[in-house]
Amino acid sequence: MTEDTYPPKTLELIYNEVKDALNTQFQSMEGLNTKASVIIGFVGVIIGISLQLYSQSNSYLFGSCMTLFIISIFFSFSAYKGKRYRKNPAPRALTVKYLREDDKTVKKQLIDNFIESFEDNKTKIEEKVKYINYCLIFLVVGLIVLTLGVILG
Repeated sequence: MTEDTYPPKTLELIYNEVKDALNTQFQSMEGLNTKASVIIGFVGVIIGISLQLYSQSNSYLFGSCMTLFIISIFFSFSAYKGKRYRKNPAPRALTVKYLREDDKTVKKQLIDNFIESFEDNKTKIEEKVKYINYCLIFLVVGLIVLTLGVILG
């Protein structure tokens, strides 16, 4: 099927669906960034509280929970910082390259660019989710160790 034979309504439908999927993906990325920053703040507060609860008799447990909290912050920063996301096409490149092209050709190229961006960003999102999950695991274990330290202290 050539670009001239694409049904215009189908092309428009595909364009809108792919564009919406990419926008949903960007909203998901922003949500993950927010989650990572909230975790960083929460761990900071927990560290502050832990310093007030520090008991000389449980220095091993205190050191263990602080280490776990620091590792949790490291993973949070890794998730928050992350890699740059791909958002295509660049407006200048689009106008320079496709300004004189047929609208079906431009829409087809936009759809292809959106799909490539979506696939590239998907791996970056999965990596960000992995870091947030690691962060939460270390945070929960750190809270358990802190609780044991307070109970035993």
